[in-house]
Amino acid sequence: MRIYKIAHLWAFAVNHLLSKRRFFGGGLLFLTGVMYAQTPVLLKDINSLTDPIRPGTTLSSDPRFLVNHKGTLFFTAKENSTTVGLWKSNGTAKETIKVTDLPYSAYGLTSAGNLLYFAADQSDFGYELWKSDGSASGTVRVKDIYPGSMGSMPESFTNVNGVLYFVASDLVHGSELWKSDGTEAGTVLVKDILLGNGGSNPQGLTNVNGVLYFVADDGSNGYELWKTDGTEAGTTLIKDIYVGSSSSAAQNLTNVNGTLYFVADNGTHGYELWRSNGTAAGTTLVKDIWSGNQSSMPQFLTELNGFVYFSANNGTNGYELWKSDGTAAGTVLVADMQAGNLGSNPYYLSNIRGTLYFSAVNGVTGREFWKSDGTGAGTLMVKKIALGGGASASNPLFFTDGKGVVYFSANDGEKGQELWKSDGKEAGTAALKELRVGSTSSGISNMMSVADTVYFTADDGKIGGEIWKLVPCAVVKLVTVDTTICHKGPFSLPKMVTNSADFVSMVWRQGSVTGTIVDNPENALLTSPVTDFYVTAQMTSGCTSTAKVTVRTIPFPESVGSLYLLLEGPYQKGIGQMTTSLNQKGLLPGQTPINALGVATPARQPYYGAPWNYSGTETMSPYAANATDWILVSLRTSPNDPATTVFKAAAVLQKNGLSVVTGCPDKLKNYTNYYVAVEHRNHVGIVSGTPALFIYDHFFYDFTIHQSYIPPGISSIGQKRFDNRYMMYAGDLQKTKLGEVNANDVIIWQQQNGQFARYLPSDANLDGEVNALDQMLWMVNNGLFTGIRF
Repeated sequence: MRIYKIAHLWAFAVNHLLSKRRFFGGGLLFLTGVMYAQTPVLLKDINSLTDPIRPGTTLSSDPRFLVNHKGTLFFTAKENSTTVGLWKSNGTAKETIKVTDLPYSAYGLTSAGNLLYFAADQSDFGYELWKSDGSASGTVRVKDIYPGSMGSMPESFTNVNGVLYFVASDLVHGSELWKSDGTEAGTVLVKDILLGNGGSNPQGLTNVNGVLYFVADDGSNGYELWKTDGTEAGTTLIKDIYVGSSSSAAQNLTNVNGTLYFVADNGTHGYELWRSNGTAAGTTLVKDIWSGNQSSMPQFLTELNGFVYFSANNGTNGYELWKSDGTAAGTVLVADMQAGNLGSNPYYLSNIRGTLYFSAVNGVTGREFWKSDGTGAGTLMVKKIALGGGASASNPLFFTDGKGVVYFSANDGEKGQELWKSDGKEAGTAALKELRVGSTSSGISNMMSVADTVYFTADDGKIGGEIWKLVPCAVVKLVTVDTTICHKGPFSLPKMVTNSADFVSMVWRQGSVTGTIVDNPENALLTSPVTDFYVTAQMTSGCTSTAKVTVRTIPFPESVGSLYLLLEGPYQKGIGQMTTSLNQKGLLPGQTPINALGVATPARQPYYGAPWNYSGTETMSPYAANATDWILVSLRTSPNDPATTVFKAAAVLQKNGLSVVTGCPDKLKNYTNYYVAVEHRNHVGIVSGTPALFIYDHFFYDFTIHQSYIPPGISSIGQKRFDNRYMMYAGDLQKTKLGEVNANDVIIWQQQNGQFARYLPSDANLDGEVNALDQMLWMVNNGLFTGIRF
């Protein structure tokens, strides 16, 4: 059997390795100076209970569903780790207060008129529609739409001129369109589109100048475009785009200056860009971008200066940035950012004060921060944030407007996914304060603006996940540490500084603070096993500070260990092995999809984003025929404390369950026991039931014959026993620090259902398609959780 080695790109990326490794140990020197920038500040530590697993830290309040309601921030949070409460804040800690405790969980906070609406779960009622006027007494259930404990599961909350429209289910009508004025009597079914209890399952609710557009199935025409004025008579099918019982499956409904744009398939042209003025005659194909019955599949439709911008594939250039004025002639490619047919795959298009910001790849760098003014010349990468070479990617997310400044999260390869800001220029694009020092990300999410304040959630490693805000700051800190690496260079000393963008100059010396100046700090070499470097950094204010960095080297081994494990879903009963469908279809990271409509995944391990934020540079080329997928392996000294992790690496899992793990064992010690933790993109993570001995620079563990660790005292799971073997449970699509299969996962599935030829988290059985088979895996495992922290 041929064993394929995972390439860590040492040969050509060695200059940047330090920026990709996690820094350990050492002393910390804090450099201070005066800066006029923005720094994140904790809004309030809502859950101040001590974390029993991480001494010296507090538990997360798990804030969710941040929303601006009449200039006040509303959200849900857990003050005591169990009870979900409705909270509100005016931006100060003192006025960040709990409105009231809720019965159980809640979701979908939406502002409509003078009321805040959401869905909440209550014993004997299930999930039903609730409202709040911002007071405890005014936070109540609106109506029991589906009597009994099943609940109507309201969703797709949409504000239309102060009236809330939503989708809900009852026993008589199934899933249909409803509306509410906040009273029980005024919460009514708009129309029973599919007569009987089958439900028309409305989707994509979108407000266009007071008219609600949506997609529904009336049982005769398939899923087609509808509109409503809020009355039964005024709720009508606009057009049967795909004539007959087949569905045009309209999606990505977007309001562009009073005109509805969307994507649909009329059975002749594939999924292309359409527009509608609410009439059958005015609902037309804008342009057949990929000529014929192929689909250009426009995505991320975004209004900018009267145009609709989007990402689409014309069959020649791959997915690139397009714009349209609503005419075929005015629907044009803006820029071919990656020459050839691979496409730059623009993601997360955001209109911030007349400039389009997004992330893209160009074939030279990985996914980075871009902008466009709508012209080819004005479409350019703002800055290459990832410090590594070549395809290293910062994966910017959550572009948010803060008084004209673009705030977002990105990973520069040193600090993990942290907070950045930009004025649209390279020099003005810089990292803000690193919330969680080191390569572990702070998990920034839920970024939004209320007035002039930008809010977001993050975990600084001390107080758990809480809400933070951006306020002016006056002090900047620089942190450097003692580190061990597996090579002697060359490597970049400046890239060891976590906030180098805040300094106008840095001078590096070797041996002492007055030692020999390092002439080329971007390509420093280690001449001994232990080398001390000193940096003197000057800020714009003129102040200077000095810090010491100790760098140690050890040899890089061929492998660190191996293990066996299986994944539910791709596992084949009776055969005893897993499928290799993703591999065969060319969908693993770095491969070229076999299907012309497929979307390639960047050539790197898939755990670089949240919540893993693993910055390793592992890749595989070519893949062995027996490769199933990637896993993330770590070694820790305590089974349920990720803070004790001393080694982490991504590895390819073969169909027979074997995975050979490589990496830099800088903190591993021979004749020492370590628990083996394994995570997967859409399976519940596991930890070995017993520790594995690291001996002769190697470890081994077989998860297929041993049940994984189950924390005592709680009703949690380990692995699934099936076909006389143990394997990881499928269905954990929406990852958190505690592996669990719940309603959050099916939301992700619903968003990606029907997509194919892609490497997606909702593809639980790893066959390259998101469909009912994946939902079945979720349904079987829904409600299961592990008490293990990752």
